[in-house]
Amino acid sequence: MDRRDPRSASRQELSRIGRWMYETVVRDGEEALADGIAHLFGEAECPRCASVFNIAEEYTSANRPVLRFAEVRRSRGTQDRRR
Repeated sequence: MDRRDPRSASRQELSRIGRWMYETVVRDGEEALADGIAHLFGEAECPRCASVFNIAEEYTSANRPVLRFAEVRRSRGTQDRRR
């Protein structure tokens, strides 16, 4: 399979939380970690279809917990009782 290198986000392209994380590790002298954060919030290209996607958003989407209907009903019932 064809491999494409990810593109790091520049400091200006980082989201608010990404910028905070990046600036914190740079301040603390953790350059390797800062580079990793820039890659995490960067973009990658699918070698099969050439679509470009944000790495952090894709990871978040792929690892989001599944909410089942029963759990939603239970949590709503709990919230209603607290009022």
